[in-house]
Amino acid sequence: MTLRIRNDAERRLPTAEPLMRLSAFRKLWMASAFEGVGDEAGRVVIPIVAVSMLGAGALEVGIINALGTSAFLVLGLPIGVWVDRLRRRRLMITADVIRALVVLSVPAAYLAGGMTLGHLLVCVALISVADAVFTTAHGAFVPSVVGRDRISDAHARLQSAASAVAVGSASLTGALLSATAAPLALVTAGIAYTLSALALRSIKVIEDVKPPREHDPFWGAARAGLSFTIHHPVLRGLFLSGMILNAATMFGSAATAVYALSVLGLSPAVFALLSTFAALGGLAASFAAPAVLTLLGIGKTRILGGVACAPAVALTPLAPVLPWFPELWLGVSSFGWAFLVVVISVAGAGIIPRIASSGALGTVMASNRLFVLGVMPVASLAGGAVATWIGVLPVLWIWALLAGVSAVPIAISPMRTWTAFPEGSESSSLN
Repeated sequence: MTLRIRNDAERRLPTAEPLMRLSAFRKLWMASAFEGVGDEAGRVVIPIVAVSMLGAGALEVGIINALGTSAFLVLGLPIGVWVDRLRRRRLMITADVIRALVVLSVPAAYLAGGMTLGHLLVCVALISVADAVFTTAHGAFVPSVVGRDRISDAHARLQSAASAVAVGSASLTGALLSATAAPLALVTAGIAYTLSALALRSIKVIEDVKPPREHDPFWGAARAGLSFTIHHPVLRGLFLSGMILNAATMFGSAATAVYALSVLGLSPAVFALLSTFAALGGLAASFAAPAVLTLLGIGKTRILGGVACAPAVALTPLAPVLPWFPELWLGVSSFGWAFLVVVISVAGAGIIPRIASSGALGTVMASNRLFVLGVMPVASLAGGAVATWIGVLPVLWIWALLAGVSAVPIAISPMRTWTAFPEGSESSSLN
């Protein structure tokens, strides 16, 4: 089987009409905002429920975080093949509905007096599968809405929606945690996922999906997508950098909640409110990223952003010894980390759609995420185990070191000299 890059007809520029004037993009923007609220609420509240109400430690939080991304490792590639064969909008709607039902089962179990750590783990695993479906389908759906040459701009605007609403979501979650039991705060996630599904239902676009008779053998398509991703020099640098950055994130995240709640003694409400800083960092980055890319170019943005991640993370373990109070430095660290990660993400957002053909876009994206997101559960388990063994502070320092190392694969790849997307990145194919 041959995976081809898109041809001249596929490279035609879409209309120059502002993105927010496109009805389909506005609705996708709204859906992404609501979906971001659901993700943010679940990400913050579930570890708090585990630690503060079910007695979980760093190892248990590591297991929760590992399960939360496990589907990308176990099922990511098959999901990518299915995304290339089915309507992506329908897949996203289904994923939203499943996540809404699952996340609402936690407050229901709490009210019924049957909430357990086992139930929480099952919920996280199910949400992980739905996340993998939604994320893969979303990445392959965006070109159908805006065209391939405007994906970076679209990604920045979608990120601004998610970050802007996440600012309010973090504040609302913190207020709910102060006023009610932690599991009940997950109601916001259930509502948000439902609103995301409703927004997606109203989108009307033509999706480029081949008829069943033109489909290649299932596992042949999966192998071809994986081989294409591994052997392409640009995609290889992209996924290696993403792997290291996400491994750093998950390695440290297993220790973050325990560090904040148990070592620094922050209340669950204060810890949840710190997420506002991360949301603000992501929001600022979504507006700043296009200008940063224009100033530095794709390669330098990815390299300098990765290097700068190290000092941003280091503020977290340094928080108790820095002037004023630890909460301030945790907030600054969260802001800086989120800002840099979003800028790095926007800098790479348009690369895969410019290289992979539309018929294999979901498979190639899933192959990339097999590495980039598949490493996360392994790193999360490792971080939890190391934190249990030698303590949470060393884990946070390892996080900072790994984050800086994420710049290396870009620095040794062809991408290091890119100021924009060169024509050469679209002119080769792999069998």
